[in-house]
Amino acid sequence: MPPKAQPKGKKPAPDFNPVVAFYLFCGTHILSALYAPVQDCDEVFNFFEPTHYLDHKHGLQTWEYSPEYAIRSWAYAGIHAAVASVARLLPGSTKTTQFYFLRLALGFFCACCETRLFATIARTLNPRIAVFFLIAMVFSPGMFHASTAYLPSSFAMYTNMLALSAFMDWKGGLRTAAGIFWFAVGGILGWPFASVLVLPFIAEELFLAVQTGSIYDTAKRFLDGAVRSFCILVGTISVVVSESINSFFYRKFVCVPLNIVLYNVFSGPGRGPDIYGTEPWHFYARNLILNFNVWFILAAAALPLQVLSQLFRKQPSSKSSLVRGIIFVSPFYLWLTIFTLQPHKEERFMYPVYPFLALNSAISLHILLAYFGSSDPRQLVGKIPAKLKLGAAFLLVLGAIDVGVWRAIGMSTAYSAPLKVYEPLHEDGVSKPGDTVCLGKEWYRFPSSYFLPKGVRAKFVKSAFTGLLPGEFSEANTGFGLFPGAWLIPSGMNDENKEDPGKYTDIDGCTFMVDSSLPSWTPSELEPDYIGDTATWEAVKCERFLDTAATSTIGRLGWVPDLPFVPERHRRSPVPSHPPLHPARVTEHVFPCHRRAMMESIKLRAREACNSQHAQAASKAFQEYVMDNPRPLVYIALGVATFIWASVLILRRFKPSKTPSRRGSPDPEKPSKFKVDRPPGVWIPSDFKRPAAEPYPNWSVETSKPRPYRPFRYGPKYNTTMGLRTMDWNEWIELDNHYLSFHGKKAARLASDRASKLYHTAPEAYDGAVELLEELCSYLPQRYPSMFKKTAVGMDNLVTGESLNIVERPLKEDPMVMCARQVQDDLAIMFERPDGQYYLLAGCILLAGFWRLEDKLGMALSEIHTSGSVPEYKTKLEKGMMNFFRRVKPENPVVRNNYFIQVDEDLAWSHSIGPEDGEEGTIGWFSAEKDKAIQHHYFRSERQSLRRLPRSGGVVFTIRTYFHPITEICDEPYVPGRLASAVRSWNGEVSQYKGKERYETVLLEYLDKRHEEQLANGLDLEKEDDVRAYPW
Repeated sequence: MPPKAQPKGKKPAPDFNPVVAFYLFCGTHILSALYAPVQDCDEVFNFFEPTHYLDHKHGLQTWEYSPEYAIRSWAYAGIHAAVASVARLLPGSTKTTQFYFLRLALGFFCACCETRLFATIARTLNPRIAVFFLIAMVFSPGMFHASTAYLPSSFAMYTNMLALSAFMDWKGGLRTAAGIFWFAVGGILGWPFASVLVLPFIAEELFLAVQTGSIYDTAKRFLDGAVRSFCILVGTISVVVSESINSFFYRKFVCVPLNIVLYNVFSGPGRGPDIYGTEPWHFYARNLILNFNVWFILAAAALPLQVLSQLFRKQPSSKSSLVRGIIFVSPFYLWLTIFTLQPHKEERFMYPVYPFLALNSAISLHILLAYFGSSDPRQLVGKIPAKLKLGAAFLLVLGAIDVGVWRAIGMSTAYSAPLKVYEPLHEDGVSKPGDTVCLGKEWYRFPSSYFLPKGVRAKFVKSAFTGLLPGEFSEANTGFGLFPGAWLIPSGMNDENKEDPGKYTDIDGCTFMVDSSLPSWTPSELEPDYIGDTATWEAVKCERFLDTAATSTIGRLGWVPDLPFVPERHRRSPVPSHPPLHPARVTEHVFPCHRRAMMESIKLRAREACNSQHAQAASKAFQEYVMDNPRPLVYIALGVATFIWASVLILRRFKPSKTPSRRGSPDPEKPSKFKVDRPPGVWIPSDFKRPAAEPYPNWSVETSKPRPYRPFRYGPKYNTTMGLRTMDWNEWIELDNHYLSFHGKKAARLASDRASKLYHTAPEAYDGAVELLEELCSYLPQRYPSMFKKTAVGMDNLVTGESLNIVERPLKEDPMVMCARQVQDDLAIMFERPDGQYYLLAGCILLAGFWRLEDKLGMALSEIHTSGSVPEYKTKLEKGMMNFFRRVKPENPVVRNNYFIQVDEDLAWSHSIGPEDGEEGTIGWFSAEKDKAIQHHYFRSERQSLRRLPRSGGVVFTIRTYFHPITEICDEPYVPGRLASAVRSWNGEVSQYKGKERYETVLLEYLDKRHEEQLANGLDLEKEDDVRAYPW
């Protein structure tokens, strides 16, 4: 059976498939596009109306679009107008269809951005964090509205997700340029202030530059990002688009982002955003609690939890990890602080930071679950039953979902009337070109001209509002060219919100009137009761609309069913106490034409049941309805079943699986269940027998190639760990078509003058060396039957003609030499002495490259590593390594990989660092020639297996070296880019240990060049996981 390497083109199933995530995001946004009310009149008058003007040659114009001020971009409106115009190709398309099509397109794009960020979080941080992020985004009322809002702040939210994903995703190297690019897109084309969110990531880049010493590379990435952003965006958008689009519309050069900043930040007295209203400092806190409930509280706690988790964790992370964690959570705090300090506050100003809020909350919940999930009985949380903790976590998440859905439904049912009351105007015989729809006190709820039939215009009549209302784009079409309304200066516009009487029309000129009549409202001279004036107006359509002033807090927060058992003060639709024209707290009307729409829903009939008789009648009506219309009940049942299924699925996501999907890697720092109750230095022989190895299918000493170990990871973080993985017994010894070359080199080494320095077996280790020889004579004929044959006294090597007799005494050679001749590995055995330390007492080291057996023989494990200046051994490796050696069991072998760069071609000894027989102090990287040609650079990788011998208790190291020219491995896809990133990630200690200073210039220049060539030839970095997985 071949080694169980992960097959190319296939990878383990992720915890949550990004495609499934996309469907969830997209499904939510479809509901938002179809049912979410328009929350902000700025969305209508500053964006939908100009878009309508581009598509239909007429619309309402705000002062921001006057060429005198020019603080709105026609480029932004033009992109959306082009998208909306696609809906005209649909059969039976109307202007209203265009409105909803545009919202659906915005939702689709938002879902793509969310899915990209979700996948990056799952791959880079943790799949559980990604799932929490998804839940927070999908089930939050804030995202329900922001995802499909036609606003620059929503557009900035989209690009911020792409920017965050770029800065977070270090696969393939740092993506500084891409991150800067997307922040710039959102700032220049969308909302300039959103670009401030790039600052934490710039700070992280500078920190990494100082820490790793790669200031040049960082500056290069900044320059790349700036060039992309400035030349492509500022050049293409601000110059080309501004000159060819904005200049076409405004008939003069303008810089819209600059105008926005100048007006909002540097306006004089009586101007600027504050004239439109101010809010107290806690406005955003209250608003975010409404829109994100518990997710906002978790997001606010992210930074403290991040710091505390680093301070009190058993294995403190590196400084770069702590900084990276803080960077990810800091944009939310930065944005919230900046806008809390501004007097003028609006809900939409928070849209750009919604993804950061969701990420913060997901990280917080992940940290809390990691802490409360502890089973350590020494901790208080460890004494809480696991099922109780799991249930509490599940209820928290489920409660957040329920509250979010409850509020989203409440908002949609309470305020969606403006999207419905215009429907009769599109019916035959109701309206005709030239009609006018007038708006009084309801002007700010107008959903846009997309809801008016062709030829019908919206007008304003005087109400109690005293600010500046929108005007109309000029429709002059003779001698003025295309879209004259964009560059002709309208009359009556100002940037001080001063009322312009010219914006009003006379009530006698109104064909239709849109108005509301609410119980809490009192008519006045400026706002008469049009609904009550039945002599003048006739109702066309009535829709329910929430009277916030007369509704309880619970009724305002979310959906409350109008059922008899609900207290009257919380109901949205109590018993009518007013004339029939406004029978409930929520109505909105279009007049005239003698037509009145009656609601025939179960909800409204049940609402009328305010006493027992009514309740009985409502119950009977409900039963009759169910009998006549069974399908809705079936749909509800299916919906409930689906919700329960989804809840169970999520619960299983939180619960750790008892059967891992793949072999787990041991954690040397974590105490194992294997209790060590023997005295140090004493080994009690074990009766464990190694499982018989399965023959390697089709193995040949001529054709079986070396396995392509490439054990380097993308930077910029370099992880100093033992890197142990569980080893399959079949994979203990690896042989390939380099066998005869290795065999010859070993034979030559053992015949040289240095032979006595290359192997040694201490008397106390002799039995262990013989045991190893016996193990190899048993394993090799099983695994490689075409090359080795087991005999009565040992083993025959059918390729080299050697015969081993392992029963005769004395043996013909040192047992370690006999072992080393038959395999391509170097071999070493360590034994525990009474002091509890493990000592190197037997070995045959023939092809080590950078170290000599004579220098390490007889040393304790710690001294071997400290004498070799192994990076961070004392701080990060010693404790775990000692723990592992003490507890390793004969039945649990492990394997690890490492890699080095060598600047000469000698496999046995790298003579570039000095002569092999050189004195101590004369050998080191300081002796190597600097910046040798790339042809002299070699990639040296070691595969080390560790297992305990059951009889003697010795811990055996097998060290197999793979040696390839750098130019050869760089022919493989993804290798140049990943290796370059790994080399750049080495910190000072690691760089010194690996001799980076002697070759980095030539090596990195070559790797970068080859990486760029691969990219130019179509290499897709996103597909790397499909074809390669660490450490292969």
